[in-house]
Amino acid sequence: MVPFLCLVSLSCYANTLLNGFVYDDELQILANPYVKSWHYLAKIFGTTVWSFIGAAGDTNYYRPMMTFTYLLLWKAFGDLPFGYHLFNILLNALVVALVYLAGKELFKSWSIAAVAALLFAIHPIHTEPVAWIAGVPDLEATFLLVAAFFVYIRKPLLGLSSHVLVAGCYLTAILAKEPALMLAPLLAYYEHFVRDGHAHTPARAKLRQYLPTCLVGFGYLVLRSLLFGKLAPVLQHPQVTWRQAILSAFALITTYARMLFWPAHLSAFHTFHVSDSFWDSSVLIGLAIVLGCLLLLAYFHKRDPRISLCVLWIGLTLGPVLNVRWMAANVLTERYLYLPSVAFCWLAGCAAHYLWGLLEIRPKLAIPGKALLAVLGLVLVGLGAASIVGRNPVWRDDLTLYTTTLRADPDSYVMHLNLGTTYFATRNFTAAEKELQLALQLKPDSPNVLNALGCAYLELGRLEDSASAFKSAIAYKPRWTDSHFNYGRLLKKQGQSGAALAEFRTAVEVGPLNASAHLYLGEALAERGENSGAEAEFRESIRLFPSLSAQQQLADLLLQTGRETQALPLLEELAVEYPYDSAIHLKVARVLEHLGRPEDARKEYQKTLETDPANTEARVALGRIGDNPKAPSRE
Repeated sequence: MVPFLCLVSLSCYANTLLNGFVYDDELQILANPYVKSWHYLAKIFGTTVWSFIGAAGDTNYYRPMMTFTYLLLWKAFGDLPFGYHLFNILLNALVVALVYLAGKELFKSWSIAAVAALLFAIHPIHTEPVAWIAGVPDLEATFLLVAAFFVYIRKPLLGLSSHVLVAGCYLTAILAKEPALMLAPLLAYYEHFVRDGHAHTPARAKLRQYLPTCLVGFGYLVLRSLLFGKLAPVLQHPQVTWRQAILSAFALITTYARMLFWPAHLSAFHTFHVSDSFWDSSVLIGLAIVLGCLLLLAYFHKRDPRISLCVLWIGLTLGPVLNVRWMAANVLTERYLYLPSVAFCWLAGCAAHYLWGLLEIRPKLAIPGKALLAVLGLVLVGLGAASIVGRNPVWRDDLTLYTTTLRADPDSYVMHLNLGTTYFATRNFTAAEKELQLALQLKPDSPNVLNALGCAYLELGRLEDSASAFKSAIAYKPRWTDSHFNYGRLLKKQGQSGAALAEFRTAVEVGPLNASAHLYLGEALAERGENSGAEAEFRESIRLFPSLSAQQQLADLLLQTGRETQALPLLEELAVEYPYDSAIHLKVARVLEHLGRPEDARKEYQKTLETDPANTEARVALGRIGDNPKAPSRE
């Protein structure tokens, strides 16, 4: 059964291998120095997930396993997205297998477990965490939590090796994503009310079973408090009152329940609206759902505590993401259901098993009823798989992701912002401005939008508008490096070199791991003749992210200061990395000729002519050192 379930899962998500890096992937992986070197291992495990962007990276998210996973994948695959997507789909297949194995152990029924795992494999709500590289924390936390749960319930009495394995999986799961912390109370409930023979087991013996897990959870909370000063150091939505947060939590429960039972109108970014009235229909439905779940919990507590455990599982693992005040911009998102849906699928398996049993005790309805259930099951599997396969390409590239999402949620300022920056990257500045203006209308106080708008105005030559946008962005978020170095670019264009230099210095100060900030500061220092400082900034920029611009400017600086022997290795490396850049080959050839290596210089001059046949300098040089190249063939 496990191979079949894994095959179904892999088939549903095979076409994600064609997807690229999108949205947060580009910042968390491509622009993240932590994932490029083992040098930052202490930073990965000792700081928050966004700390690499500098002072502006304050967040409540502590997920070192995510960044560590990216580090391992970077070492294996570099900047090829294929490997990251392969990891996601393989990990999801393992989760499907564990849903089956743990469900079979919990309910002592392979059929309940099989239905549950098959539903988990084809549930469209899981598309986002599997198809999007940045969804890996949900996959890892769920895999490790279910693995720990499976190991825990397999034996009536845990030995030392089992305790170590459960505690290890639990700790790693928490480091992957915070809601995994809820495994400890789930194991306590299982031990006291679900495990066979619990009624005759002394309380101390029960406590010894799950105490190590609880100690791991407590240790994590202490560590988190020591590292960040408190459990949740950042209030992401301070404008939301506690009353609104509580009402919004019930409204969120309504939406999440709808997604589980009826996964339609799915979107990569759901716009969240604060609930302000108790009489809002979503709030009332959410309250009814909570009361209904409490009644189910009480009803099955004695009749079948395994059902109560599943209800509790859903509530506890979903609870941490219902606090609006702590969440990021994407308050409501589908990947938050990945872990809770494990128990939801187990409950669905139990319901299917119960219906099948009812049919067996009614001979007249047995055959047609079972046939109908089987057909409905096949239709459900087909619809779910088709929905997943059809939706996976949404995460293929940024343009597809943002335009598709905006069709479903046109009032999402984040998606308008991202679409605007995507247009900006393709130099479609008019379209970029349009999207960014829409984003600004939806979120007038967003420094991200204002910074992006300032960049668009700068390219369009609207310098006063650009200055106003950058100043506003800095006012809203003074410790964000991007606004400072972009404002510095504007000041430099206006001829205010001194003010520009000050902005570049501030950018480096607040974002010491930002390669662009070091590059701009290096350029400014080089223009002022401060060559040693410029060289240091260029080298730091290259260390953080070896861009073509930084490498070329460092090589030019070395050449200008007469250090040709130091510049040559850098230029040769660039020539290998960019074999069709004739300007680089020409620079290499000049240095080689000047260093008295005519044969090597000849080869580089010839490579220059391969991509720039009309290059006069290369032709003259080849004639000078004894080679008369033929005119390029027109065949």
